[in-house]
Amino acid sequence: MTTETDAERVAAAVMRCPSVARLSGGTVGEVATYLPGRRVTGVVIRESPSGPEVSVHVVGRYGPTMRQISREIDSAVHSVLPGHRVHLTIDDLDIIDDPTADDAPATPA
Repeated sequence: MTTETDAERVAAAVMRCPSVARLSGGTVGEVATYLPGRRVTGVVIRESPSGPEVSVHVVGRYGPTMRQISREIDSAVHSVLPGHRVHLTIDDLDIIDDPTADDAPATPA
């Protein structure tokens, strides 16, 4: 496998996690694997002195606990790259608006 293929496979596996809204590029878009003509946002694979590791940045869905999100992503990454240490950052949470909620400010009668 190449890093290019691995990064794309990791991104696809993470995006299948029900608790993940999307991958995140980090604070200023710095988290990515750069490929010819494109990039895989939110995934960086590298070798470290302690072994291979994957950094993943996501925006989670509101509702599941951080631990649930982490377990889903850890499992997804290990299904693609077993033996890699996973570093997860949850950059934000998406809160799905309730269409039945009345968010309009109250108006005086």
